[in-house]
Amino acid sequence: MSTVSVSMRPEISLAMRMPRAAHVRFPLGNPFGEPNRPDQQRRILDDLFGLLETAEEAQVVELPYRWRRWL
Repeated sequence: MSTVSVSMRPEISLAMRMPRAAHVRFPLGNPFGEPNRPDQQRRILDDLFGLLETAEEAQVVELPYRWRRWL
């Protein structure tokens, strides 16, 4: 079964040899983005499914999303 990890710390994903990982620049505990933003969360999920099709093994891809409101 193919998997994609969502990571806020890409160096850890690389050290653990995750087969495929997506790096997001969000605060820890919020891997799919801001609360009450289903449009953003759906785009991230779609990107993860796309990564399953295109990524090479042991690759960390940075997604372009940024946290807009800081806690």
